[in-house]
Amino acid sequence: MVKFSIYDESKLDAQIELVQEVIKDWDWVIWYPNKESLKESYSQEGFSPETRHYAYVDEKLVGFLSSTIERKIDDVLFGSIHIPFIRKGYEHVEEELVKKAISTLQIKGAEAIRSFAMPGWGNTIQILEKHGFKEKKLLSYATMFPVNLLMNEDYKKPEHVIEIELPKDDYKLVELIMKESKQPREVIERYIDKLIADDALVASTIVYNYGDASSGYLAKGLQYLEMPGRIFLSFVTVVKKENMRFFKDVIKDGFEFLAQKAKEAGYDTLWYEARDVENVELYRELGLNMEPTFRFTLRI
Repeated sequence: MVKFSIYDESKLDAQIELVQEVIKDWDWVIWYPNKESLKESYSQEGFSPETRHYAYVDEKLVGFLSSTIERKIDDVLFGSIHIPFIRKGYEHVEEELVKKAISTLQIKGAEAIRSFAMPGWGNTIQILEKHGFKEKKLLSYATMFPVNLLMNEDYKKPEHVIEIELPKDDYKLVELIMKESKQPREVIERYIDKLIADDALVASTIVYNYGDASSGYLAKGLQYLEMPGRIFLSFVTVVKKENMRFFKDVIKDGFEFLAQKAKEAGYDTLWYEARDVENVELYRELGLNMEPTFRFTLRI
């Protein structure tokens, strides 16, 4: 018999153990918040313990699903559910666990529910589609690759690749991100300031190319479980339509420099998410294995 419960702090250790046990067999291993980060998140104003769903069989935690009420978009109140984490051998709890999360959000007024998934996250996509998440949108492509993939041992930085000195020149990074981001300056400044304050920024660069400037940086995932040797790479490629034949050169220049910095800092693997989905084949031509990320939506 399956028993369900909602959040209290005593469940966090078992929650993390369950997640680690489930994702170790996935083709695409994700990050997951550590205990300290979870406690901080779950203690914020507005947090609802009843949106965290725990499934037990014989007092053993075998399933966990996180959900939340988000915000109104075009007068529709959205909720979201995260990945259903279900221990191998206990797949029978899945249907009731997901239904419980959907019902809770519906009671709280959600008119639509979103979720995000990749093919490598176990059978998450099949679960979402089974429960009526019919709207599917491609959001991005993600990749993990070794620092040595796009660099040589005798690497020398080209003159058009400039290292941003942080925190002294953080405004340069803010300006470049603003050009390609729809977010207000204060939001970007807050984000970069927090990365710097947390000592999370390892390196940053500007790549000048044919009248344009692309930018990128390396950031530690401080609020997540440690994945030894891996670090986040962010890069915004700015190339005019008439110069798209140079796109791969720009990516290679930026990635080579940041890979070198990652190696110097003791990292051997880079994680990158490309939101310019129209350029996925160009990334693949560089030897990057790009995996799609989808957003699924259920209309209630």
